[in-house]
Amino acid sequence: MNNKKYSKITVLFILAIGLNIQDVQAAEPIDLKLALRPNQKYEMRLTSKTNSSQTEQGQVSKSVEEEIVEVVFHVQEVDSQGDILMKVTFGKLQNKKKTSTGTMYFDSTKPDVNPNNRLAPIYSALIGQSFKIKVASNGNILELQSIDDMFLKVAEKVIAVEKAIQEENQKYGTREKRKERTKRLIEFVFREEKIRAMMRAFIQILPSGPLKPGDSWESGIDIEDLKGSEISLKNTLKNYEQDKVIIDAVYKRSLDDKPIKDKSNPKMIFTEIDYRGTAQIGKSSGWIIHKEVKTRFSAKFRHQGITTPISVNIVKIIEPVESISTQSRKS
Repeated sequence: MNNKKYSKITVLFILAIGLNIQDVQAAEPIDLKLALRPNQKYEMRLTSKTNSSQTEQGQVSKSVEEEIVEVVFHVQEVDSQGDILMKVTFGKLQNKKKTSTGTMYFDSTKPDVNPNNRLAPIYSALIGQSFKIKVASNGNILELQSIDDMFLKVAEKVIAVEKAIQEENQKYGTREKRKERTKRLIEFVFREEKIRAMMRAFIQILPSGPLKPGDSWESGIDIEDLKGSEISLKNTLKNYEQDKVIIDAVYKRSLDDKPIKDKSNPKMIFTEIDYRGTAQIGKSSGWIIHKEVKTRFSAKFRHQGITTPISVNIVKIIEPVESISTQSRKS
């Protein structure tokens, strides 16, 4: 009996040691880096839904916008510093916006579904176009390249399919003037800061040194509307497994806090912000496996003595297109 009793104690002791070793290993710091190789390709999808409302002179107007953007990241170069140059190509775009005045819809796979959408020619011309992005090994965006060239190519495609070209030429003078005017419209719809915010959503900001679960670091926010407001997300390494890492990101500003102004638009004052996101990152690559972000913010827009309250809710999901296809096949 005593031998059996001691055997059980020994087994429990060994198990306890094993569990303790696992806990120690789990607590070991890891050094997360964006470690990509030339010629690697990542086909990614960003799905977003935005609910907005604003009140002006007692009238409430609401809008709902749903958008799907698919892009291909093609690694071109990795230098000795670990900086990565990637070519980014737009592969698919779906957009549906519903307001009190009607609904606009576009699907790049069915470009003729809604010919009344005045932005459809621009959306169609964007598909297949590319620019380049240079990213540091911690995920910070160092530079966007060839954006202006991309806008010119989109403008060229737009005017090439316009009807009554001769009449348009007479109205605006020359084809080059028409192309420049169209380019300015494209820059308004797809301004560089919007593309930069989109890239921030696709590429996770990583810590500058080794961290263990529970440790935190700061990064910029990936919501375009909040870009000029000196907001820093608190990222926390929640946990890691053999092949992936879990990262939480939060930012909260309540109505009790001091409102902040948008640097790029001083007429916009943010009164409440709540950002919560969770990302799964490849442990060896630093690339996003799955990411979901929920953002809610309230603001006041002041113009000519009139204050317009604004409320916005945004849900974003970022994931590889391949994983979406696999889920579809399984279902």
